[in-house]
Amino acid sequence: MAVELKNHTPSLYLFGDSFSVPSTAVAGSDSWVDWQWSVQLSDLMGLELKALAEFGVSNEWIISRFNFFLDQYKSGDHIIIQTTESSRYWYFQDKPWVSNPFGLVDDLVGEKILTPKENDAMRAYINYIHTDEKDWLRQQMMYAYLNTMRWALGNHGIQIHILPGFDQPQQFPIAVNGGELQGCLQHVSKNEFISHEHGEAWYAQPNTPDQRLNHMSRDNHDRLAKRLYNHFNGESINFINEKEWLSGYLSIETQQADQLCPSTIKHNMK
Repeated sequence: MAVELKNHTPSLYLFGDSFSVPSTAVAGSDSWVDWQWSVQLSDLMGLELKALAEFGVSNEWIISRFNFFLDQYKSGDHIIIQTTESSRYWYFQDKPWVSNPFGLVDDLVGEKILTPKENDAMRAYINYIHTDEKDWLRQQMMYAYLNTMRWALGNHGIQIHILPGFDQPQQFPIAVNGGELQGCLQHVSKNEFISHEHGEAWYAQPNTPDQRLNHMSRDNHDRLAKRLYNHFNGESINFINEKEWLSGYLSIETQQADQLCPSTIKHNMK
């Protein structure tokens, strides 16, 4: 599967949702935010970053993008697959970012993101077809697939790293290089707030999406890049332990400009 080329510059492929979306997409600029965790990590690893994440997408879409590039991966490449919420579903082929209708505040029909018929179809799925058990089963199968692909591509010198965004499988562990992996990115993001109520108020601000790049403050981008680099080399990483991350400081009143995205984030889909 892997093709070895002379003078090949190994790449760091990144697939996921808004925890991983490149700063060029968030800020609408051609220039990267140099402190973004993925940029720092690619520098630490000496790899060319290819960030292919998108806002609000489901695991099905994330894996489909990973599969799309399957023939392009080469020995020496590293691939991060950042998983997302199990309840997200790829409803519409050409609108993968419309996957998270639970608790959605956007008027998708009024904003002409969905047609009335598309919106009715999505609501019918939620009301008559969706179950938590189906989400759970789909999530276990997705992680089993990723563990298997990690082994398969590893035989060709291609390293897959599975980065949990919102949860981990319950029936088996995520395959790692040796060090234990505890928790997920959502723990780091939510623990930045002073309290759950402060977090709810932050997200409830009208027409103001989360202004943290990848839903994390700048200091945690620094820590995430370094800890992922060490984790890929066999060390454990703990997303739950608040003492290891910038935590318990954030609210609307206590926000710090230097911890937020340097450009205004306008994307309103979660």
